[in-house]
Amino acid sequence: RIGQRLDARLQAGMVQEVQGLLNRGLKPEQLLYYGLEYKFITRYILGELSFEEMREQLYFAICQFAKRQRTWFRKMEREGYRIEWLDGNLSLEAKTALVLGKFPAWL
Repeated sequence: RIGQRLDARLQAGMVQEVQGLLNRGLKPEQLLYYGLEYKFITRYILGELSFEEMREQLYFAICQFAKRQRTWFRKMEREGYRIEWLDGNLSLEAKTALVLGKFPAWL
């Protein structure tokens, strides 16, 4: 799923978004710290990586980040925190209804 989501974001214009930020005066060094996508796409735009290298390295970095997140959440659950997982395939309306159903009626 990570690869599909990454490809969808790239096709939806993520590279153009980063190029637009650079065109508006943001320095490449600033973008390197905004997030994984910005870091690798900036390096691609600067010619440091080919598109294939950028996509591959970005995919690997996102997978590593997701693994760290899973580890952190498992630790939180072991410590007694209750985490309510939502099915990412549900519609926004269904997710909203599930979340709102977890809170008291006064919200």
